[in-house]
Amino acid sequence: MTLRRLRLLLWILALSALGTSAGIAWYRWYIAQHTDTWALELDGRPAPAFQLLDQDGRLVSLDALEGDLFVVTFAYTTCPDTCPLTLRRLVAAHQRLPETLRDRIQLLAVTVDPERDTPDRLRQYAVANGFDPSLRFLTGDRAALEPVWSGFGIAVVRHPLPQGQYEVQHTAVTYILDRSGSLRYLIRDEALEPARLAELLERLVR
Repeated sequence: MTLRRLRLLLWILALSALGTSAGIAWYRWYIAQHTDTWALELDGRPAPAFQLLDQDGRLVSLDALEGDLFVVTFAYTTCPDTCPLTLRRLVAAHQRLPETLRDRIQLLAVTVDPERDTPDRLRQYAVANGFDPSLRFLTGDRAALEPVWSGFGIAVVRHPLPQGQYEVQHTAVTYILDRSGSLRYLIRDEALEPARLAELLERLVR
């Protein structure tokens, strides 16, 4: 399977997991690819609950988070390309917001590689890349993470490499949740633009 086909499959799985029929999933994907639609508005169903650890080892529960909006993406620290680019774009969008609004919007990055992404590793990664403290990395054991991936429609595929190493392919999408934990928007990571995202977040939070 080519990388493009794999990415297509992972995108469709994300839509299907949100309860859309196969036909609607294909239609929405086509619209997102061939028009100016970059953020798909969702039906507001509840996001899957979770309890995970952040990079400082603190327990983070979705229903206990404070804020008006939550931006949830999926990444891992050894990702060579898409993940760090997505994270930088999210931070850049957050920094574009008026200072009075930034504390009302939380950025969350859930790992898809729990075996390597311990809280210590995530903290080192955040510091090494100069990520703003507004970005919280979340991890846990596989038993805790798999229901989160599934609930958000994130397919995670682990490919073995020589000498016991491996790489991870995953659905590259970002969600916007409102204060009640309801799913509001789904964005393909490759379509993320800081200016557009900042404008959308500001509109939603006001």
